[in-house]
Amino acid sequence: MDAVQHSGHPEMGGHEAAEAAPAREWRSPGVSVRKRWLTAIGVTLAAVVFFAIALSEGASMLVSTIIGVVFIGCFVWYLRIVAPTPFTIRLDGEGITRTERDGEPLTIAWPGVAKVKEEVFKNGTSVSLTLYKRVGERGLHRAWVCYRDDVPRFDELVAALRAALPEGCPWLRERVHE
Repeated sequence: MDAVQHSGHPEMGGHEAAEAAPAREWRSPGVSVRKRWLTAIGVTLAAVVFFAIALSEGASMLVSTIIGVVFIGCFVWYLRIVAPTPFTIRLDGEGITRTERDGEPLTIAWPGVAKVKEEVFKNGTSVSLTLYKRVGERGLHRAWVCYRDDVPRFDELVAALRAALPEGCPWLRERVHE
C-alpha cells in the first residue's frame, strides 16, 4: 500500500484550492434505462419458459402460477435491493457532500475528512474511492464508497478530490487483484 501525503506545493492543490474553485458535481445515474429494459425482457422470458415447463409437465395452472409468481417476485425484489441508487457527489469550499436520491445530504466538512483510500488495479487504473470521516476525538468511520462503474468521469472525481483534500490528510493507494 502506498501512502501519499499532501504538501504545501501549489501543484498538489489542498484545501485552499478547494475554497477558491467553484463547486463541482458528479452524478451517478444508478441503473440505466437500457439495463432495466434488458432485465425486464429477461424476467419476462424466464416467466414464459417457467410456465411452458409447468404446462408440459402437466402441473395445474394454479400451482404453477403461484410458484412462478413467488419465484419471479423474489427475483425482482432481489434486483431492487442490489440495484445501485442514483447519487450526487459535490465538492465545494465547505467540504464534500454525497446525496442519495430522495435522501438527506451527507456533508463532511474538510477538517472532518480523516483519510481517503483509493483502490487501483495493477495497471494503475483507479477502481474505487473510500472516504473516512472523523468521529469523536480519535474515532474513524467509513462515510461512503464510490466505484468506477458508479460515476461517469470517475478519474476527474479522483483528481478533484485529491486536489481538494486539506494538507496532512492521508491519501492511501491500495493495489487490488494482484
